[in-house]
Amino acid sequence: MPHRALTETDLHLIRLHGHVEEIDGITVARIPDNPGYRWGNSLHLPAPPCEQDLDTLIAMSREVFSDQPETRHVMLRWDGAAITDGLAAHAATLGMSVDSGQVMHADMMEAVHGPDLEIRPMTMQAHREEIVALNIACDPEEIDGVDDYIEFKEGLRRAWLAWEHSGDATWWGAFIDGRLVGQAGMVRCPGGRGRFQSVETHPDFRRRSVCTTLVSTMGNHALAQPWCDTLLLGVDPLGLAIHIYDRLGFRLGQWQVGLVILPS
Repeated sequence: MPHRALTETDLHLIRLHGHVEEIDGITVARIPDNPGYRWGNSLHLPAPPCEQDLDTLIAMSREVFSDQPETRHVMLRWDGAAITDGLAAHAATLGMSVDSGQVMHADMMEAVHGPDLEIRPMTMQAHREEIVALNIACDPEEIDGVDDYIEFKEGLRRAWLAWEHSGDATWWGAFIDGRLVGQAGMVRCPGGRGRFQSVETHPDFRRRSVCTTLVSTMGNHALAQPWCDTLLLGVDPLGLAIHIYDRLGFRLGQWQVGLVILPS
C-alpha cells in the first residue's frame, strides 16, 4: 500500500468541504465551518518532527490559524511508525498528548450475510433524521451534551452532506424490520481508493453481525466498480472493531500519528 494512502484520502475529504494548502513544505488542512475538528484543522508534516522543532511548529500552527480564532487547539500529524517514547515525553512537557491511529487496507473482501439484515444505500435527503439519530445514539459523549463536542459533530455531519452532494460519497444503512441499526459512508477517492467513513452500529444491536455484514456488502460493492481497487479505513489499534476488519480481509498498515494541544 502506498505511503500516506489514508492521509491522502483524509486530505481529499477536507478539500471537498474545506481547504488544503502548502506552506514551507507543510500541508495545512482547515475546515472553517468546523473549527474545533482537530484532525480537520491541522498541520500535516512530511516526517516525524525533531524534539527541538516542536516549539517552532506549535508557533506556526498558532500563526496559521490566527485568522480562525475558534480553532483553539494545535494538531501536528504525520505518517510513519508509532511515536517514540522520547518524542512523546518531550511533547508532554509542552502540553501535548498523543492522538494516533492505524490504517487498514484490503483489495479483497469476504462475503458475509447476516440473518434478517437488509443492506442498501441511503440518501441524506431522505434519511437524514434517522442517520443523525443513529450517529448520536452511538456516541455517549454527544448524548452527554458537551457543547463544543456537539458543535464538532454537527459540523462533521454537514461534511457528510457535502460529500454526498458532490457525488463523491454514498451512505449505506443496515436495517432490521425497517429500522436503521447500522450505517457507514463509502467515499470515492483518487488513486482507485474507496474510503470507509463512520462505521457504526446501534448499541442495542451489537454482536448481531450488523457491522460485519454492512462492511462486507459495501466493500464488495465498491471493489466491483471500475474506480475502486483498494479499500481503506482508519482504526484504533486497541479497539474491538479491528478484529472484525481482520476477519473480513483487512490488513494493518501505516500509522497516522498526531500530537495535540487541547484548548483549556
